[in-house]
Amino acid sequence: MEILFLILLGLIFTASFIFLKKNELSDDKFVIKNKYNIFFSTSSFVSSALGFWIIFSPAAAATWGGMGNVIGYALGAAMPLILFIFIGRYVRKVFPNSSGFHDCIENRFGKSLSHFVIIVSLIYMTVFLIAEITAISKFFNFLNGTPYWISSMIIILIALSYVLIGGLSATIFTDLIQFIFIIGICLFLVFKIPFQEFSDNTSFMIENAHLFDFNNQFLWITGLTFLIAVTFTNLFHHGNWQRIYAAKDDNTLSVSLIISTLIIFIIVYFIGYSGLVSISLYSIDDPDLTFVKLFGLLETSFIKYIFVILAASLVLSSIDTLINAINSQIVSLSKSYSFKSSLNIYFILVFLVAVFILSSQGYNVLYVFLIADLICCCLVLPFLLGLFGFNISIKQIYIISFLSLLLGVLIFPDPSFSKNIMSGFLNINLTFINNYKLFSSFLVPILFSTILTLLMKKKGV
Repeated sequence: MEILFLILLGLIFTASFIFLKKNELSDDKFVIKNKYNIFFSTSSFVSSALGFWIIFSPAAAATWGGMGNVIGYALGAAMPLILFIFIGRYVRKVFPNSSGFHDCIENRFGKSLSHFVIIVSLIYMTVFLIAEITAISKFFNFLNGTPYWISSMIIILIALSYVLIGGLSATIFTDLIQFIFIIGICLFLVFKIPFQEFSDNTSFMIENAHLFDFNNQFLWITGLTFLIAVTFTNLFHHGNWQRIYAAKDDNTLSVSLIISTLIIFIIVYFIGYSGLVSISLYSIDDPDLTFVKLFGLLETSFIKYIFVILAASLVLSSIDTLINAINSQIVSLSKSYSFKSSLNIYFILVFLVAVFILSSQGYNVLYVFLIADLICCCLVLPFLLGLFGFNISIKQIYIISFLSLLLGVLIFPDPSFSKNIMSGFLNINLTFINNYKLFSSFLVPILFSTILTLLMKKKGV
């Protein structure tokens, strides 16, 4: 029954776009310049950022990292938008004819490096898409035992039904509808969570004091891990760059990003903190379901359908952005290699079949996200420095990127977070890295790439 309700919601999103916007479809489905006001820009930035991952990842991270992860995840989700205030104004001025990160890099360095950026962006957005669809599939499997593949197929088809028709215009318009649902339902859920019962649970507070101890070094390092990871990763999200150029002017962009930052921080903090409430009341078998478990799940049909609306709004708000952004990147590559434009639709459909297969496996959502974070953190600094006019060559960027990624892979922990290649296979044991594998796998490559960039510039390598 809940699956049928999900399909109905999808049809509502699609029909609302087709009927209300049928005369305003953009001929260019991937680029819109200087069009949207503060309200549309804010709703689009928030909806695109707040995918279904917020139901799973922040609460799951809170179960082992406590308040450090709660604050770190909230700051990490919000911080990219703060960076985009400065980056966005800069690229709109210096690269007014560009449409994304890859275009800016092409203008600065040429096509070769631009294609590399597109490939990295596609890898990140693909992992993001798989994680989002996996999350919604896990939710419906937990709710009523629906097989993962059924939920995956339905949500992909719903998004395709309006994204392929309307492109970027469709995703931004439906973002507004989804934004209204997301804000309204989150406000409703605030009053359903037993915060008072949690505050009175002194035995849990005593037994798990490390989760609330702000003098705990581990707590702050885990929080900083998510801040670094999520912040740098979002610079490779093409959907964010599309919205930077779609804002009406620089002032509209800045104001909408500030408002979006505040909204995103509050929502992610609320859901992360709710994860602590959940583990104080329930035994959690699957950390991904920490927040969902908080609602019983779910003691009444009304709450069930409220959650289904929230789930549909969150997942569609992010995957429609991702599908359009991925399609845009595929088209860019296709044009560069002179493929027939008629082949693009087949490329995207084959790609989505692969996404469907992978997202039907029920992988750990948080760990999947962390893999994408690793790739982006290892590669972002040379590109970002080059974008802002730093004197660095294409050869240097490739060398730094390869070495940084290799270092990150050696340090990155396995799904149990207890082993990595460096200590387990190479038998290299460094105390700090062994104690904070995940944090080190993000921070060390970033510092390494920065130092290497400065050394190469100085020696003219």
